[in-house]
Amino acid sequence: MAKKEEAKKGFRSSDKSFEDVKSIKTDRMLFIYKMFVLFVFSLLVLMSPYYRGLYFDYELGAFQALMGAVFILFAIYLLLSKEGFLVNRKIELLFLLFMVAYLIPYFFAANRRLALGEFFKYAFYFAVFYIASRISRKDFEKLFIINALFISTIGVAFFGYQAAVKLIPETARPLGMAMNGLWVGNMINSTLQYHNTAGTVLAFGFIIGMLLGLYAENRFLKAFYFAASAFILTAFFYTYSRGCYMTLPLALLVFFLLLPRQKRISLVFNVALTGIIVVAFLGKIGGYLNENGKVFIWFYLCIQMLIVFLLSFLLNEIENRILYNLSNKFYIVLAVCTFILMVAGFAIAVKMHYLPSDMISKMKSILSFWKERNFVERLIFYKDGLKIFAKSPVFGYGGGAWVSLYFMYQSYLYFTTQSHNYFLQVLLDTGIVGFSVLIIFLYVLFSTVLRAWSKKDLKKNILVAGLIAAAVQLYLHSILDFDFSLASVQVLLFASLGVLISISEDILKIHGEENRVYIKSKVSFMPALMCVFYLLVIIISLNFRMGNFYANLGQQALQVGNLSAAYSFLTKAVSYDSLNSNALSDYAVVLYRVGDQNKDMNLVTNANIYFKQAIINDRFSAKIRAKYAIYLLAHGNIDEGLKQIDEVIKLQPLSPSNYELKTEAYAKVGDYYLGKGEKEKAKKYYEVVLKIPEEIERVKREREKIPSVLRGKENINEFYMTQKTSEIINQVKNKLKNF
Repeated sequence: MAKKEEAKKGFRSSDKSFEDVKSIKTDRMLFIYKMFVLFVFSLLVLMSPYYRGLYFDYELGAFQALMGAVFILFAIYLLLSKEGFLVNRKIELLFLLFMVAYLIPYFFAANRRLALGEFFKYAFYFAVFYIASRISRKDFEKLFIINALFISTIGVAFFGYQAAVKLIPETARPLGMAMNGLWVGNMINSTLQYHNTAGTVLAFGFIIGMLLGLYAENRFLKAFYFAASAFILTAFFYTYSRGCYMTLPLALLVFFLLLPRQKRISLVFNVALTGIIVVAFLGKIGGYLNENGKVFIWFYLCIQMLIVFLLSFLLNEIENRILYNLSNKFYIVLAVCTFILMVAGFAIAVKMHYLPSDMISKMKSILSFWKERNFVERLIFYKDGLKIFAKSPVFGYGGGAWVSLYFMYQSYLYFTTQSHNYFLQVLLDTGIVGFSVLIIFLYVLFSTVLRAWSKKDLKKNILVAGLIAAAVQLYLHSILDFDFSLASVQVLLFASLGVLISISEDILKIHGEENRVYIKSKVSFMPALMCVFYLLVIIISLNFRMGNFYANLGQQALQVGNLSAAYSFLTKAVSYDSLNSNALSDYAVVLYRVGDQNKDMNLVTNANIYFKQAIINDRFSAKIRAKYAIYLLAHGNIDEGLKQIDEVIKLQPLSPSNYELKTEAYAKVGDYYLGKGEKEKAKKYYEVVLKIPEEIERVKREREKIPSVLRGKENINEFYMTQKTSEIINQVKNKLKNF
């Protein structure tokens, strides 16, 4: 019996060992799987600014689909591991609620396609936020993502320099897209193709670089981060973004205030050191930001970084041996003196013209910003935006509200597809409901993070302080410009916020305050439901991408009169994306033109169906209604055609070309009836033509409100009567003399 018991124990021990080995192998495979997901996720985040900032559907659709796939892969990992796939954080539920706020207006949206597209953008951002916060359980994973953010901004600076010295021709396609617009007007736009957005991304990168430098313990690595930050800061200055020149110091102040005492002096010294060296080299580097600087710009950039590296290395030694042992009073005095010297040094650099003259004038203009054209124009945009908000204050008009409606409410004729203020944009898109959710989201986010910060975890608080400052930079500048309309900027933001929440959660768990992060009830979302949703995101995003691709080809073919090619491309465009109003209206134009040529009334009739669908999808588009009016008038539906023209003017009252269209249409209808011998009918339409000058004067008097500061400035479009409109009116007057 004893032998049998020993045998049984041996078998049980053997089984247990086998299970342990199997468990170790499973854990190892899961670890490799997780690292693969982390790498792919970080690579997507890193690459996002390089594809025109993901502003356009063609690049955005691909990234949305890829991130959706990564989300599903990560969900599978969570299900296989012990972590479990849950959506039970307060901040996550608020994020989903914000997505719902973008979905609700779809049913009465100004533009259904843009409304749905904006909803899918936030689904994209949620995936970024969720993955970043859940995958970064360990310090290595957190730092991996933060380093990916830093490398991404280094790349933004790199491409800006390369374009400036013509090492990247505008026709080059190293990333699969034309590299045009990276250097325009002696300003670094980089792959974001807009200097202000490039500025805020580089400012974000500079803060991340400072954060990594302060956090690193290895002296060589620390010095490397500061040297690389100098590389970014130089490019930042050459974006000439005045808004960023103002927001970066504020973000750095937040960074300083939130840092542990021991690291504050280090931040001041390293920002001062990096800033002084960068400013000292700005003029020299600026002189080689042209096609003659292909070699010398890199020579001076390398020298600059080498100096920062060596001085940062030496400064680290001084910090460790002397600065951290100072009394509080001496410490404060030293920090203040350093700051004063830094400001004084910068002022001397300006006075001694170490900085380029254009940069100096940009900085000086900040002192009287309220007189600047950009500031005045933005105030007009905000005022006009509030007029739009007043028309649908509760739920808004859905994504794309501004671009769909601003022509109706503008104070004078200007052309901008963006409101230049993220919070105003959310207000227009989602109304008070969505705006309130956003404010609550930000409150919960920062209150949770600051609660964790208050626990005074010295090491982790360096990361907390830096990530908060980086987010503050992006949010502050989004008040001044349309950075968040470039999806890549929000990708960088939510990747950093995801890591920030993960760090805060770690701190709060140590102190038994998980309730600050999680909801009380044990609610979890069905993994299958979330995976199916992101599968739909992948399919629809790819469909939108292909629809956009064929729509652009079809439009180009239509412009050159190649109807057969236009028909082929646009047929595919509307099949992939049936909500694209421009593709639908272009397709309708092709159908009736081909129908007219071939005497095919079915095609002509089908054109009417597609025009109506385009108007349903984009009900405030004057452009589409103008096309529809031309179609109706050409096919004998006079009353409906003229009605559409009146709608065009209602939707875009300050556009002179619309009155030209109206004048020409009514005059031609009058000519039509005159040719038939029906003089009374002709006279009725001619009289409308004669009243158009009065209508133009009335609209100009009642609607046009150009600020005196802007009158007479370049590209300020005053409302006027076109020469062609005047000529048609005179022709009609001559015809009426014969009545």
